[in-house]
Amino acid sequence: MLRYISFCLLLIPGLAFGQEPILFPRTPDISPDAKTVVFSYLGDIWAVDATGGNARPLTIHTAHDFQPAFSPDGKFIAFSSNRHGSYDCFIIPAQGGKAKRLTSDSANDIVCGWAPDSKSVLFSSNRGLSYPGFSNLYTVSIDGGQPVRITFDEAKDGAIHPAGNLIAFTRGPGAWYRKGYRGSSNDEIWVGGIDGTGNKKITDFNGQDSSPMWGQNANAVYYVSEVFGSPPNIVRIENKPGAKPVKITNHTSEGVRKARINANGSVIVYECGADIYFIDTSNPGMPRKIIIKALIDDKTNADRLVTFTQNASKFAFNKEESLVIFGVHGELYRMGVSGVAKPVRLTDNPADDFDAVWAPDSSKAVFLSDRTGRIEVFLLESADTEHPKFIEAHQFKVKQITNDEKPESSLTFSPDGKKIYFLRAGRLWSINLDGSEQKEVVSLSMITEYSWSPDGKWIVYSRRDGSFASELFIIPAAGPTKEIPPKNITRYATSNHSPTWSTDGKRIAFVSERRNTPGLFVMEMQKPFAKGKNNLDSGAIDFEEIHTRVSAVGSMNTTDAAISPGGSKIAFRSGDELWVASVTGGLVTKLSTGAVKPQGIYWSKKTTDLIYFRDGNGSLRTAKASSALPGADLGSVSFRIKMMIKAGEENLEVFDQCWRLLADNFYDAKFHGADWNLVRQRYRPMVSHAPMKEDFQALVFLMLGELNASHLGLQFTSSFPEEKTSELGLLFDENFKGKGLKIKEVIKRGPADKRGLDLKAGEIIFAINGVELNPLVEVSQLLNGKNDETVTVSVGSESSPDPKIKNRRNVEITPILRDRMAPLLYDRWVNLNAQKVSEMSNGKVGYIHIPSMDDAGLDKFVRSLYSDNFDKDALVLDVRFNGGGFTHDQVLNYLGAQDHTRFLHREGDKGSVLRSYDRKWTKPVILLINNRSYSDAEIFPNAFKTLGLGKLVGQPTGGMVIGTGSTKLIDGSTFRIPRIGVYTNLGVDMDTVGVAPDIFVEPMPDDLKKGHDAQLQKAVEVMLKDMQVEDLKKTGNEKIRNLKR
Repeated sequence: MLRYISFCLLLIPGLAFGQEPILFPRTPDISPDAKTVVFSYLGDIWAVDATGGNARPLTIHTAHDFQPAFSPDGKFIAFSSNRHGSYDCFIIPAQGGKAKRLTSDSANDIVCGWAPDSKSVLFSSNRGLSYPGFSNLYTVSIDGGQPVRITFDEAKDGAIHPAGNLIAFTRGPGAWYRKGYRGSSNDEIWVGGIDGTGNKKITDFNGQDSSPMWGQNANAVYYVSEVFGSPPNIVRIENKPGAKPVKITNHTSEGVRKARINANGSVIVYECGADIYFIDTSNPGMPRKIIIKALIDDKTNADRLVTFTQNASKFAFNKEESLVIFGVHGELYRMGVSGVAKPVRLTDNPADDFDAVWAPDSSKAVFLSDRTGRIEVFLLESADTEHPKFIEAHQFKVKQITNDEKPESSLTFSPDGKKIYFLRAGRLWSINLDGSEQKEVVSLSMITEYSWSPDGKWIVYSRRDGSFASELFIIPAAGPTKEIPPKNITRYATSNHSPTWSTDGKRIAFVSERRNTPGLFVMEMQKPFAKGKNNLDSGAIDFEEIHTRVSAVGSMNTTDAAISPGGSKIAFRSGDELWVASVTGGLVTKLSTGAVKPQGIYWSKKTTDLIYFRDGNGSLRTAKASSALPGADLGSVSFRIKMMIKAGEENLEVFDQCWRLLADNFYDAKFHGADWNLVRQRYRPMVSHAPMKEDFQALVFLMLGELNASHLGLQFTSSFPEEKTSELGLLFDENFKGKGLKIKEVIKRGPADKRGLDLKAGEIIFAINGVELNPLVEVSQLLNGKNDETVTVSVGSESSPDPKIKNRRNVEITPILRDRMAPLLYDRWVNLNAQKVSEMSNGKVGYIHIPSMDDAGLDKFVRSLYSDNFDKDALVLDVRFNGGGFTHDQVLNYLGAQDHTRFLHREGDKGSVLRSYDRKWTKPVILLINNRSYSDAEIFPNAFKTLGLGKLVGQPTGGMVIGTGSTKLIDGSTFRIPRIGVYTNLGVDMDTVGVAPDIFVEPMPDDLKKGHDAQLQKAVEVMLKDMQVEDLKKTGNEKIRNLKR
């Protein structure tokens, strides 16, 4: 009670003098009487008068509450919250009060609205067992209990008709934040019966449609769309055949998001830009911005004291190897390698300072930072009058060296310490320490790394081409000349990288993909010495035929390496461990255990048996090259750093990093037409209003949506449910209305598919662990936390009218988590498809689904091709629901070839190849695609079509193809960056236009509910017809040949 009074006192109007309106309130709804608006802000649910003013909090919790929805009778507000890890549905009284939890599944349950009678809440969830695993709509009683599924294919937002007989919902894989997208991976508005039947699409716009709402007369649906152009606005369409949308709002600078209508359909509230707006549906031409103020305090400490003992970035050693500089959370520290002394802080700035390197004489350091909004080079020197030496100083001064819009990377000092070398936009540059005499050393672009020779006379660099092949080149340190141009020393254009020199300059170790996987190689800089002539100039390089003086070091997969000072050994990473090998490859020793994930391997110049590396946790580790047992001689250089992190500054830096990374790296320099500087100006002021990671992530996604591009995203460490929901491995009859759950199917190889259980379709699950199942019992709650634990299930036939007949038995089942059920559900789906194809074709046509364009997907394809389908007359190949990868060329390699030779065995068998893995599919093939074929699963059908391998059936692919990479941000989050554009031979950007099928087939919810796959059926029909035509051609040709004889 005291807490409530304190809030009342805080909200006295006189105390709000001069208060600024809040920004970025989210997911609003409005009361049935149109007097109160509720919304999510700072992770709580708030209420404000529809006319604006001071808002009051209805929930106060450290978790994230959002998606509030008034009940039609105005008594309750439902909302979703991740108070228990994942989002569940809750309700509170409309005036506020204690929240009541309605759902407890570990899937995210997101509130959409209410049933018209106010007795149940409508929500979307991807709970349950299915492949593909789409979100669907459910209702749950305000008393809790077992949710009832409404849609049976796919739906992620919806509204129940006031009469309770229909539901309008969104269907599709659309991204809510993506502006201007046009393609098949959009969301459409559908209307269907509350029983999941009679579904019809009422929109046909190929952009994003969302937020369906029933209008005042319940004969029309309002929704948010870009059908009239970008940005999105609210439109209205009659629920009848042939109806056309009518524009309701006319926002031109900022788009509409997350709209909700009140119970009688008289008013709509919605997000637009940084604010919430209100319109009267009878006079929608005058939208009104609701000015909201809120007197607030932090729910948690805005500043937090964090102790770091790991999570360091790159470690840099001084020449004496007595000190090391490293980065932690965007700040630089100096520490003795002994690890005894306390680390000394070198920088103190909200920006990200990183990748420091020492001057050769340890008198200073240079580093990279985004302090100016761009990555620039900075000089770090002592500013300590009592300790003027940099290695002893405790006070420092920073000077900016470069000033260019293009980012710098890969800093080094020249060996004499007079110049700084760096990469800028893939070119090698040098500059004096005072910023003068900036020089482009190598003007060719796409240099990825470089390394100095020990004597400082030469630089070796790796340069990549447009096909991701890279070669190693050597140039004089001052730069190439006409007389001494860059010398290609590898001449093996696969991928050559990570060069390191031995201290005598006689060898370079590097990584090369000469055997299809990255391996270790050593190059000799000089020809072999003649007998007695080993006292010649040791620094000279014999360039003639240098590419032939390369030898492999073993055959292990390698990703990082460093040669020993003497050039006799190489330390390298293979898998997640550190290894050492002799340059001859004769002796290979594992030095680590426990998946240390070594990075930045550095071989000590002072103690030649000692190797330093940074492990996967960001700790500085040591290993001895002479170690006899793996892990026996692993050590660490420990540190302990306490840092006060200001949440507001951290979020601003993360936001700026996201913006800058795209400014520097986005594949389209014109940003798909967006004014990227203006985008930053629009969204940055909202950062301070989104301190919770869920809201901040949504804000960043809105900024990213301005680019209208795929393969973008900011990913935080996920919060995990308190208890994960396990599964029994059973599918149940959704139409069964009796007591308990009626088994529809036992999933093969699942928890219930065990000898002795004898569970059968048609039997009833009556109780779990003694709890009788009824509508007020949520099954998920009974199975939460039961992974690999035995539960007792009461099962039997439907109740007998004779009470003397026992119709139950108890069985014990050990449930498993859904991620372990997923491959079983996938196999079930594939097997059903293969069975259907076989039935339709009398066994003549085979079926293969490729789930992903990666090594695992390729393995499934090859196994199925050779072992299950190679004797078929034709093949249906399926890349629907394939998220992409990198193996399109490998799959294509198995298709479309022609037999050219026969090998006949004495025993009578014959083949067309000498090696089994060289077999190719030479018979007819047809390819299935849909709006969830993404990335490399779009490159593949485009190539399939371009090469004339067969017909495409299904829906256009999503148009989401970009070469992408990820990077860590200052707070540890991961940001994805689209760096490389992908275009067809006709110049079409595949991130804006999907691959169109030859035969279009859209799957309908009613068909899918019945288990009917119209796309698959059409593919088989087309293939059988084409085979018949081909057979007639062959028969006709044979008759002609016989007549000629």
